[in-house]
Amino acid sequence: MFFKKSQLAISLAFTLGLVGCGGDDKASVAEPVAESVVVNADPVKVDPVEVNTISLTGKVIDGYVSGAIVWLDIDGNGIFDEQTEPSVVSEESGNYSFNFTEEQALCVPYSTMYVDVPVGAIDEDLGEVTQAYQMSFPPSIEALTDEDIRNISPLTTVIWEQLSLQLQKSGNNNLSCDALRENIELLANLQSEITNVMQNLVAHYNLSTEQIYSDFIATNDSEAYDRAQAIVKGLKAAYKFKQELDAQFPDAEEVRAVIYQDTAKDAEYGFENAWYRDKVIFAGTEFFHEQVKLKNTDELDKIDFILTQLQSIDTPWGEESLNGKLRVRDDVYINVDRTYRCSSIENVSFEKSNVRYSVDNTSPSVNFPTADECVSTNLDIPFERGFSISYTESGSFYQTDFAFREENADFQTLSDWVNVKDKAADLDTQDLVTVLAAMPYKFDDETSIDASFWRKYKTTDNVRIIKTIEGQWFRETRREDGTTLYECGENGVDWGPCE
Repeated sequence: MFFKKSQLAISLAFTLGLVGCGGDDKASVAEPVAESVVVNADPVKVDPVEVNTISLTGKVIDGYVSGAIVWLDIDGNGIFDEQTEPSVVSEESGNYSFNFTEEQALCVPYSTMYVDVPVGAIDEDLGEVTQAYQMSFPPSIEALTDEDIRNISPLTTVIWEQLSLQLQKSGNNNLSCDALRENIELLANLQSEITNVMQNLVAHYNLSTEQIYSDFIATNDSEAYDRAQAIVKGLKAAYKFKQELDAQFPDAEEVRAVIYQDTAKDAEYGFENAWYRDKVIFAGTEFFHEQVKLKNTDELDKIDFILTQLQSIDTPWGEESLNGKLRVRDDVYINVDRTYRCSSIENVSFEKSNVRYSVDNTSPSVNFPTADECVSTNLDIPFERGFSISYTESGSFYQTDFAFREENADFQTLSDWVNVKDKAADLDTQDLVTVLAAMPYKFDDETSIDASFWRKYKTTDNVRIIKTIEGQWFRETRREDGTTLYECGENGVDWGPCE
């Protein structure tokens, strides 16, 4: 969302096609060029050639911040490239101004804008900045015009933090300008996520969308200002912590650190005005996620309680021609009495004749006094087992998930396929194919199987239909504007609003 300098927004029609969005900031300001041509030996001056530019102005706000670097992340990797990504420095009252070339302007709607606030920058409310931090403004998916204003603040930063988390979950993080412009489906997904995140943030902070994007200092909005001041404490602590993680994991594909307050978590865990920290690391075949409660506002670098730890490792498994993969995940969760429970989940999957087959085994939970002591039991006697089959047919993608516990008849099915880490040479994948293929996994199959849970999915273009063991039907329709229509039913034919 942009704020306009006038009530009438003038749309800019881009007709350049799919051109690249590179170009450094030096190229964003047109320099007149005088050329001479010779006609009948007499030099004739030609008028200077000017490059059309599109301006964008705004403010960097914590208090107003001058001396901060504002830059556009065109390639979507979160790292400032001075050679290819335009930048400016904020001035008095936090003002900044870009003059983008038309090519660069094409990328503004699809790129995150970052603000690097260095030590020595000036916060007009608090004085000289003594701890570096970063703020951001998310992609808008709206064409840039000369009337647009972008105020970048802790509030807009929270939008991007939440949005990037949702994109990471869907596997669509680190999207470049070109990737978004050329993929309508990704654009629709992004627009939907923006809508969802904004709805959640409006409810969470009890601030309107206009308040979140506004210059809350100029409007004397003390409520938004106070929220921003609290948020920036987390931004500064998270920036410092992420730098430490980057040094610790230099080869990681992605490192994420977020420090924040959350009333819902306070209610869940029984805390009051607590600070929480999420740490996420993707490093090759390994994934690590940790959520902790921090000591207090003045000790945002010290852990009070570990709340959750999830760690998984992917390794090739079985026949290489079947693209076999084994994922083992160890989970640790805090209990109400501040002890910890831990469990393990293994998933082995492979593909044959364009069908993906997988088996899940979950160990029973085991309790320990501390998170460090928490060690999962082995998977020889799992608490729950799951079978999953997915495939594409007639332009639709299908997936069916079954789950079984000890009281279910099929709990002992494929009993050798448990604790499979060292069994690849001993297990015949054809046995698993035969068993799973005989299950009622087709979307329209009569499913009278003794399972603790099953769910079937059918996705066609922008519509996904889900039906469950309880006899419930759900339909999710992704609309052209990027929003999603949610409907419910009992037979897959008649649909109405969901309760």
